[in-house]
Amino acid sequence: MRCPPQSRPGETNMRTVFWDNETRSAVNLHDSGAYIYAIDPTTQPLCLVFIIEDGEPQLWLPFNPVPLVFLEIAANPTKWQLVAHNYEFDRAILDNILVPKYGFQPIPLEVQHCTQRLALANAYPAELDLLAQALGLPYRKDPAARRAMLAVSRPKAQRKRKTTTIPTWDEDPAKLQLTYERCKLDTITARAVWQSSKLKHLSNTERGYQIQDAGINSRGIRCDRVFTTAGQDLAIRERIAINLKLQELTDGNITSVDQTARFLAAINARGHSMTSLTKRSVAQVLAHKPDDYVRQLLELRAPERALPSTNSSACSPTRRRSMTACAAHCACMAPVPAGGPGLGRSCRT
Repeated sequence: MRCPPQSRPGETNMRTVFWDNETRSAVNLHDSGAYIYAIDPTTQPLCLVFIIEDGEPQLWLPFNPVPLVFLEIAANPTKWQLVAHNYEFDRAILDNILVPKYGFQPIPLEVQHCTQRLALANAYPAELDLLAQALGLPYRKDPAARRAMLAVSRPKAQRKRKTTTIPTWDEDPAKLQLTYERCKLDTITARAVWQSSKLKHLSNTERGYQIQDAGINSRGIRCDRVFTTAGQDLAIRERIAINLKLQELTDGNITSVDQTARFLAAINARGHSMTSLTKRSVAQVLAHKPDDYVRQLLELRAPERALPSTNSSACSPTRRRSMTACAAHCACMAPVPAGGPGLGRSCRT
C-alpha cells in the first residue's frame, strides 16, 4: 500500500495541524463506541480547537464559519497532516457531524494521524495525561475543567415526573469556558507528544498498516445481529441465575456478583485473609481446599465466570465498527523505551 510519508518534527515537506473536539450527547461514549456515538441524533459539537504548526490554539464554535485551514486541507491533502489524539473519535465526529451538518469537507484517511497510536507503538500510555507525564511534558489536566466538561457533555438528570425524552443541557458559560480551555490544553499536549524526541514515528510500512486498519474500522466488520443479541440475552439470564444462587447460599447477605466487599467479608469470616478477588487470589484459596461454603462462593464469583458485555448498540444492523487494532499501533510490538516509566500497555482494540 502506498501512503504519504509522515513529516517528522523539523521537516518542512508537509504542514501540520493539530486538533481536538469536545461534544455532548445523550449516548455514553464508553459504552457505545465512537461510531454509534457520532451518528446519534443527540450528539452535538461543543467546540473544536486547532493549532497550525507552532502557532496559538484557535477555537471554533458551532455557530462560526468553517475554519479556512480545514477547507485547505480537504482541497490539497498531499500538503497537510491532520493530527489528533485518538483520531478514531475525531474522525467519527468529522465524518458524521461536521461534514454533513456544519459545512466541513471530507478529509482523506491518508492525511490523518494519531498521537495515541504513536504512543502505543512506542510502549507508552494511551491516555493523554499519563502520556504527558511519561514523556516528561509540563502539561497536566485541570480536575475542575474535567468536572465542567462532564457536566456540559451529558444531559441534565430528568425529574421523575417529566416524561419528555428530549435531553436538556447544562449551558453554564463558566463551565463551557473551562471546557474550551481543556480542549486547548489537550491540543497543545498532543502537539508536544507529536514533536517529542522520545517517540519514534511509524515507518512507511507501519503507516500503511495503520491506514488499512483505519479503513477496516470505518467500513466495519459484518456481524450476525440475531446471534449477538441472543448471546447477550443468554449472558443476562446466566447472571440472574448466579445471583439467585448467591442469595440462597448466603441467606440474602450477598445478592450480586458485583458485591466484592461482601464476598471478602464472608470469606474472611471463615479464616481467610483475602484482599481482592482477582483470578490469582481466587485460585490460591481454591488450591488450599477451603470448606464447601467458601468454595461455592468463589466458584460463583470466579473471574472466569464473568460474562462479557455484548453491547448491541455498538453493532449496526449488519456491521460492527472500531474492533481491530493493527500491530503497528500496539505497545507489545515495540521495545520499552530506555529509562521509560514502564507505563506502556499491550494491544488496544
